[in-house]
Amino acid sequence: AGEGKNPAKSQEGAEPMEADQEMTGAAEGAAPAEKKEKPSSEEKESDRKVNKLLSILQGDAPIKLHLEFLYSKNRTDPTILKNLKSSVETRNSVCHSAIIFTNALMHMGTTVDTFLREHLDWLARATNWAKFSATAGLGVIHRGQLSQGQFLMAPYLPSDGSSGSPFSEGGALYALGLMHCDKGKVIRDFLLQSLRNASSEVVQHGACLGLGLATLGTDDEEVFEDLKNVLYTDSAVAGEAAGIAIGLLSVGTGSDKTEQMLAYAHDTQHEKITRGLALGCALVMYGREENADALILQLCQDQNPILRYGGMFCIGLAYSGTMSNFAIQKLLHFAVSDVSDDVRRAAVMCLGFVMYSQPEQCPHTVALLSESFNPHVRYGVPMAL
Repeated sequence: AGEGKNPAKSQEGAEPMEADQEMTGAAEGAAPAEKKEKPSSEEKESDRKVNKLLSILQGDAPIKLHLEFLYSKNRTDPTILKNLKSSVETRNSVCHSAIIFTNALMHMGTTVDTFLREHLDWLARATNWAKFSATAGLGVIHRGQLSQGQFLMAPYLPSDGSSGSPFSEGGALYALGLMHCDKGKVIRDFLLQSLRNASSEVVQHGACLGLGLATLGTDDEEVFEDLKNVLYTDSAVAGEAAGIAIGLLSVGTGSDKTEQMLAYAHDTQHEKITRGLALGCALVMYGREENADALILQLCQDQNPILRYGGMFCIGLAYSGTMSNFAIQKLLHFAVSDVSDDVRRAAVMCLGFVMYSQPEQCPHTVALLSESFNPHVRYGVPMAL
C-alpha cells in the first residue's frame, strides 16, 4: 500500500492534500487491486495447491478416498446374512440384534444398506434399545459420509412437527456421531442443539454419544458444560452416556476433568452413571502411560467394584500397545485376585489393549486364564485375543 501511495502523490503535486483523504484512500486501495490482477492465474494455481494440501492434512481427502475404496472393493457375501436370518427364530430378540450388528460391521463404511432395505418388515420387529442399535447401525454403514450424513438420517432424526420413537431418534443422533467421528465440525452445532432440546432421556443418551464422537479429543468447553448439565440431572440412562461422552471429548488429554468426574461418581446412587464416568476417566487417560498412574492407583484401590472396573480400562488404555510389564502384571494380578467378576473379566480383556502391538505374545499370556474355573475370566480371554 505504501508503494502505491507515493506515485499517486508525485502525480498530483507536492501540495498537502488533507481535504482529499478519500481520494488518497481510493488510490491506496486501487494499487494493491492492480497488483493482484496481474498474477491471477499463478495465485489461483497456488490457492488450489494449498487447498488440496489442507484437505489432505485435515483428513477430508483420505476419508473420501477411503469411502470410494470400501465401496468399490466391497466383497461381503449377502447369503451369509440371509442364512443367519433364516436360521434364527423370529422371537429371539438377542439373535435379531446380533444379525443387525453383523450387517453393520460387515458393511462398515461401504454405504451398502441393501440388506436392511430388503428386509424392512423383519427390521421393524426391533423394539426399544434394539431399535436404537438398529438405527445407530446405519451410522456404521455410512461412516465417512460427511456431506450427506444429516440428509441420510433425516427420516429418523428428531423434528419439531412430529414425534417419533425416542429410541430411533436417539439412535439416529448416535449414528450421526459415528458417521462424523473425529470430523464433527459440520454436525457439532446440530447435535448440541438436539441435546438441549431433548426431553427424553433416550434421545439425550444418543445425543451425548453422538456429540462425544463428533467432538472427539477437542476438549471443547461449551460441549463439556452441556454434557455436565445432563450428567447432573442424575438420570441413569442419560448420565451414563454423558460420562462416556466427556471421556470421548477429552480423550488422551489427561485433563483434570477426571477429578470432577470421580467426585460425582462417588456421589450418585446410579450404577450406570458410575460405570459411564469410570469408562470416561479411562478414555481421558488414553496413551498417557506413567502420567495416568496416580488415577490408576486411585481407581484400583476404590471400594466400589465399578470404579475398579474403570481402573482396569484405565490401565488398558493408558498403556495401550506398549507391552508394559507394569501394566500386564497389574492386570494379571486383578484377573486372579479381585472379588468382583466384572473387574476380573475387564482385567483379562484389557490385556488385549496393552498387547495389541505384539499379538503373537497374547495367547501365551492368557493360556492359563482360559482354563479358569470362573466363566467371567474365560469370557475375557477370547475378547483379549
